[in-house]
Amino acid sequence: MTIGSFLLVGLLLLQHTCADNPNVIAANLSTTITANVTATFQKTFFFLLDSDVVSKKPVRISAKALNASVHNPLIVTARQILGVTSFTIPLNDEGYQIYNRVARTLCPQWNVPKSDVKLFLAVDVSSSENVRREFQLRADYVDNFELIENQKITANVTPSTPMYFRYKFKPTQLDGPVLVRVTSDSDTCATISVQSDMCPIHDLMYDIEYDGIFQSMTRLAAITVTPGFGSSGRKDFVVVVVVHPTDYTCEHLGHELLDQIRLNSSKPDPGPKPVPLFNQRKNVIISVETTMTYREYIFPTLITVGLLLIIYLLAYVGTILETEKFIRGFNLGEFEYQNMSDGEAEAGEIASAEEAVKSVPTDYGATTGYRRHKTQDSMGSVDYCEDLNEVLEIRRTKVELNVADLSVHSNDYKYRLYQWNLIPIAIFYALPVIQLVAGIQLIVHFTGNQDICYYNYLCSRPLGVVQQFNNIFSNIGYVLLGILFLLIVKHRDTKYQAAVKEKPILGKKYGLPQHNGIYYSVGFSLCMEGLLSASYHVCPTGYNFQFDSTFMYLMAGLLMLKIYQLRHPDVNPHAYTAYIFLSFTVLIEVVGVYLQTIYFWITFAAVYIVATLYFTSHMYYMGVISLDCGIFARISHFFRTDFLSSPKPLYMDRFVFLILVVTLNFAAAIMGVVVQPSDFPSFLLAVFLINLLAYFAYYVIMKFIHGEYPYPITIFCGFLTMVTWICALYFYFSTVTNWQLPAALSRVKNTECLVLDFYDNHDVWHIISSMALFFGFVTVLTLDDHLLNKPRNEIRVF
Repeated sequence: MTIGSFLLVGLLLLQHTCADNPNVIAANLSTTITANVTATFQKTFFFLLDSDVVSKKPVRISAKALNASVHNPLIVTARQILGVTSFTIPLNDEGYQIYNRVARTLCPQWNVPKSDVKLFLAVDVSSSENVRREFQLRADYVDNFELIENQKITANVTPSTPMYFRYKFKPTQLDGPVLVRVTSDSDTCATISVQSDMCPIHDLMYDIEYDGIFQSMTRLAAITVTPGFGSSGRKDFVVVVVVHPTDYTCEHLGHELLDQIRLNSSKPDPGPKPVPLFNQRKNVIISVETTMTYREYIFPTLITVGLLLIIYLLAYVGTILETEKFIRGFNLGEFEYQNMSDGEAEAGEIASAEEAVKSVPTDYGATTGYRRHKTQDSMGSVDYCEDLNEVLEIRRTKVELNVADLSVHSNDYKYRLYQWNLIPIAIFYALPVIQLVAGIQLIVHFTGNQDICYYNYLCSRPLGVVQQFNNIFSNIGYVLLGILFLLIVKHRDTKYQAAVKEKPILGKKYGLPQHNGIYYSVGFSLCMEGLLSASYHVCPTGYNFQFDSTFMYLMAGLLMLKIYQLRHPDVNPHAYTAYIFLSFTVLIEVVGVYLQTIYFWITFAAVYIVATLYFTSHMYYMGVISLDCGIFARISHFFRTDFLSSPKPLYMDRFVFLILVVTLNFAAAIMGVVVQPSDFPSFLLAVFLINLLAYFAYYVIMKFIHGEYPYPITIFCGFLTMVTWICALYFYFSTVTNWQLPAALSRVKNTECLVLDFYDNHDVWHIISSMALFFGFVTVLTLDDHLLNKPRNEIRVF
């Protein structure tokens, strides 16, 4: 027997039953019915449906309780061929509010075959009380149920009247995703869900998260949907709108456990239960818009790579020309000792050191009265290794130092350790990061919860399981330009070593010592920044922002060390010391993410101030003050000698600069305690960058004061650095997300794609900031090239 035969038999039975049973009523669509029920007598209403219409438009039933109790509500059950829907009136929504009117859209009958026989919908209304309870019932076809591309549909939704609409992919759209945009002028909290067009449709607060993709919403929701996104693989989908009885979900971060770990006593306790808001109602505008197809991704990606290749070409030409000038700086004619062997040269240096031991002046700055004399034994011998260390320590405290005074112990192996130590550090740091973000992305993909990651959903360009391919790909500039910088350093290093091999005296007596280990580390850090920034943008949140910032700390710290090492190679710390300090910084950053109490800020400020005092003392006395048990005695001695017994500081230029640095850092520490910024990683990164900028400015100013003028290539790269940083920071502060806010509020800041319909503001920041970092590195790399033909004992230290 066919389905049509069953429908015919059912219709005949319906007519017979309605005639004999007054509780079985034939009803009409679009008509409000008023009736009553008791526990003994329930009502069943049969609505005749048109098979041609019901295959396109679902039926929406609305019921209103006139005098029913929430403790003994009426039960409404709608029966169709393809499913059953039931609800109660009044509706007690999660215990927050009581709704007398409830409306539900029934599951569409898309698979029912068309025929001349009428279909029917049966709606049962029953009660558990013997008291008569009145109600109103109405059934209507849903007009404007189909979402049409680039056309808007307006809906008015309450917590008891959820709604959904259907979208059908066109055959021409199967090569790319579409964007479901839902907007509202109300801050009322709602959830927007995109589900496969299969029954049942989950349109209630407690089950809306069971299937599909969903977002919380205040004024904006944007979901990018690809064909066949659901587990069923169906190409079409429905957009569900459910309004919350309270705004709790949209006003809180949703990380209750992490918020408890943070123990942030400065924020008020939201309380165990949200406060109900009456008359929760939301007008929404729903539209489906076409976006870029996967094939259209090729053009903006090729444009980006092409732009970086142009920089490669210009850098290659510039490197060749500049390296020739770099090497021509060695064309100095005949050098003293140039024909000496290495052993002879070393013997000459030891002899010079012995003479220095015997003729050390007594007015070497802060070391007056602090020299440790060595006693000769009966044979009259002297320990020249210890005496040489003593002389070197005394040399550092001269009022006017030159690079020759601070490059006696300089050896390239010490600085090569920077690059070799950084490689295993980066590997062991990056592997767990990649594993973690890959797992989070899979969780987001399979749960459909788009409140976990803070994307710019209006400029979402997905690829496979990756939601924001554009945010990830835009980090390619860091990687490619990091590799380019490494190639430039390697080219210069090779040329320099060849020149030194031909004339060994060049590496001992002229120019600044050329130690490139930190440069290699900086270039490798730039590559790692690109990798880890891409990892962070797989699922950006406040709790994994450290992935994006860790190698920023490293680059800032290494650049400060490199600028300092240029003229202080003997004083610069070892790689182990530097990386231990930077790892301690990352540890503080992690603690600051989770434990932002007033006690943390006071402890951080105290450690910060002590570290500032130590580093400034270390710089002022050129490493004479070591971090050991005698540090306080030495500081006390130097303070009495240098400040109490002298009318003015012995090292005036350093003193003025370090006073400014101390003031700046003390102000930052105090600001942290008073303001307590919620974004601690950004605060800490700003501290690093400000100190780097201050020291670089001091270095450049002192060069000009001493008549040292860089080559034009350095000035040009410095200009490019300044311009690109200004542009990059403009886009950085033009934020499109904010993970300090709940996901629904952060989404309000989302904007359309800015460049090539592919990149948003933050992507542009990635591309331009990678160029700014590269030009900045080249500026530092070439800053002192003009000194290659100048004897080291004529190059001032500052």
